[in-house]
Amino acid sequence: MKFLIDTNIFIPLEPTSLADQTSENKDASIFCELSAQANSQLYVHPASLYDIKRDRNSERRKLREQLFRKYICLDKPPKLCHEDELLLGMPAHYTNDWVDNQLLGALHSDCVDFLISDDNRLHRKSGRLHIQQRVMTLHDAVHFLRSLVGVSPLPPPSVEHEKAYCLNASDPIFMSFKGDYPGFDKWLNACKREHRDSWIIYNDTGGYAAICIVKDESNSKKILKICSFKVNEQSAGNRFGELLLKTIFDYAWKNHYQELYITVFEKYGRLITLLEQFGFEMQNQRTKLGEIILSKKMVFCDALGHTNVDPVDFVIKYGPFNFQWNPNRLFIVPIRPEYHRKLFPEAEKQLKLLNTSEAYGNAIRKAYLSNSQTRRLANGDMLLFYRSKDIKSITALGVLEDWRISSDADEIVRFVGNRTVYSITEITGMCGSRVLALLFRHVRNLKYPIQYDALVSNGIITTAPQSITQIRKGSCEWLRDRLVI
Repeated sequence: MKFLIDTNIFIPLEPTSLADQTSENKDASIFCELSAQANSQLYVHPASLYDIKRDRNSERRKLREQLFRKYICLDKPPKLCHEDELLLGMPAHYTNDWVDNQLLGALHSDCVDFLISDDNRLHRKSGRLHIQQRVMTLHDAVHFLRSLVGVSPLPPPSVEHEKAYCLNASDPIFMSFKGDYPGFDKWLNACKREHRDSWIIYNDTGGYAAICIVKDESNSKKILKICSFKVNEQSAGNRFGELLLKTIFDYAWKNHYQELYITVFEKYGRLITLLEQFGFEMQNQRTKLGEIILSKKMVFCDALGHTNVDPVDFVIKYGPFNFQWNPNRLFIVPIRPEYHRKLFPEAEKQLKLLNTSEAYGNAIRKAYLSNSQTRRLANGDMLLFYRSKDIKSITALGVLEDWRISSDADEIVRFVGNRTVYSITEITGMCGSRVLALLFRHVRNLKYPIQYDALVSNGIITTAPQSITQIRKGSCEWLRDRLVI
């Protein structure tokens, strides 16, 4: 694999003095080590030299220019096409934004597999080019490489529900809130008195890795405000933000909320991008403090019959629990128990979240690989995951976002990105024949799994599925009643 590193990654990789020593240096060293273990190469872009040349400290600038030569520099990398330039904007040459566009152009042209950057604006731009899956923060890259080389990170703690009066106001995670909001301590005390609901992910020292606090603001309709939403910088890359959102969605769904909203300062671009990826939309107005307002609908008046919205866009906007029913596009996906445990750990009757090895299984966006050779799939298809061998039942639903068939392990890794639950050894082994990679959004686990005997007796299947199988339209009405519960 080939990683292109932004200047903000190069600097912690190559500190020039004690002043350059930050919390990022440790992650940078781990990233470098894991890259070597994965037989990956680190590249720099010639345009990044303009970032270095802007340094007014001539001695440091000369040293960094020399250190820059340690890395493989892309040779005449392609630039963005004119249409993409118009989409991203056309900043003045040699500025920070111009350099960002050059890096994105190289990634978009597949000069490299992934771009590593901690620049929030660059991450947001990548979404406009639909390559955000291949742009990672340094934390993301470390987590991704650990999974890829088979080095499991420490198990994430469970998402704990607590009343606000139990919160430790002195935890470091609240520091940014105190800087952004005058009177934050007074506000937090009010949350405690009102017994507001909160959810916490603890780190291994007992502090807060991530936290959110919510407030009921129902009037003529049920509205839930996400008052505070924060992932500790040291815990970034573990997909804890997605895990918190999944918890909030579940709470809102079970309590029949019609809408969610949150206010965010524009400087928190990474959070805004995450929220938009799960259906939050920017509103025209801002708060008195200048915050952006983002809201998300949790209900739709005709979720089963609506056909004017693309099914993937639909599940993003109204999901994860709402989905479009299309009897012509249903597929059973057999999955072995060991991969079912990784992808759907919360579906395991005896498995608690505390005992999982990775956070991806509890996320909404997932990836699944198989050696099925079907080519009938299309984005938006409903996937019915059938756990084979032991339970022999349909246990979970998903909506297909994208898919690809390849026998190139690097191409599969690039496609699934940090959604993968497979090591590079497993992926390489599967690529002895062509591999079908599915990117999907998890809709829900079935409260009552649909067992093999019932599937056969009602004409859904005639025998245990051995590969991805499309369900015949005529047998779908019985199935629909059991999937929409």
